[in-house]
Amino acid sequence: MNETSYEYESLIRREVASLERELRRRVRHLDRAFCPRCGESGRFDLKGLGFILGGGNSIYYSTVFNEWRCRVCDYRMCA
Repeated sequence: MNETSYEYESLIRREVASLERELRRRVRHLDRAFCPRCGESGRFDLKGLGFILGGGNSIYYSTVFNEWRCRVCDYRMCA
């Protein structure tokens, strides 16, 4: 899906709200957490596409897979 920046931000707002209900806590950009998909520790990247510079393992919402995932998930798919 090739969404615009506005469409992606809107999608992220909805997905964050859903994730917050599921986790029963607030989720903010760069918060430490465990990946909802694989359980690896990381930081939420709510402003980009999973490439936090110097932030370690990024947890982000993938519009390709329609799920929250992290860079470790991506690596394991290629390995």
